Amino acid sequence: MQSPSRQRSSTVEQSLRKGKVGGSSPPVGSQIMRNYNSRLQSVEEKRNLRNAVLFIALTIAVISLLIFIGIPALGKLTVFVSDLKNGGRPIAKNDITPPAPPTFNYFKIFTNQPTASISGKSEPGANVKLTFNGTTQETLVNKDGSFSFNLQLQNGDNTFWAVAVDTSGNQSQKTKDYVITYDNKPPSLTVNTPSDGSSFFGSNQRQVTIQGATEAGCQVTINDRIISVDDAGTFQYTTTLNEGANPFVVKSTDQAGNTTEKDITLNFTP
Repeated sequence: MQSPSRQRSSTVEQSLRKGKVGGSSPPVGSQIMRNYNSRLQSVEEKRNLRNAVLFIALTIAVISLLIFIGIPALGKLTVFVSDLKNGGRPIAKNDITPPAPPTFNYFKIFTNQPTASISGKSEPGANVKLTFNGTTQETLVNKDGSFSFNLQLQNGDNTFWAVAVDTSGNQSQKTKDYVITYDNKPPSLTVNTPSDGSSFFGSNQRQVTIQGATEAGCQVTINDRIISVDDAGTFQYTTTLNEGANPFVVKSTDQAGNTTEKDITLNFTP
């Protein structure tokens, strides 16, 4: 049986050994720290993943804006800068093809009016140069290709022709020569037979022939009936008289529209 003092010594020694063994187990505080660090790391990973997703989305959005907006705008800017650089440079004239000659719309080649308006078609933006009675005048062709001139005529024949000059300075071939004849004098007209106031009797004289002459190229009507005129300007018209007075209006009209009239009356008694 051990003494009390020896017993106490053995107890202390056992306690010390237990303390060494217990000290080999991790303290309670270190386990909490590890759990905290683990949660912190998990939160950090989630934040990094969220930032990565947001960065990718923003990158896609920026690329889309560049494709649909940025690149066209950049192209426009490039063109604008290029235009500014070339603004002071003369434009090269690459067009060496002359335009077609001008064409004229219908116009009267004979007139009794002192002025004439002629119009036509040519290349839009070109200048039409008209040489009229030896004098040249010009006008700018409209966007629809039309042009016109107002001309002061002289008595007799008025000759003109034209060319077109495009914006590059190319000149067309000339048109053919055109002539407008200004004539404001009435044509000559005579009724040769029968004379005004002549009288006819009986059935043998009931049918009469009116004969006359006018200028060549004129149109003759008798009581609004068109009568044939030969190259020399002579004409004749056969008609049947009615009892009593038979009035006749003989009218000659030249190509310019000038007219001359003669009135005759023929009397018939059965």
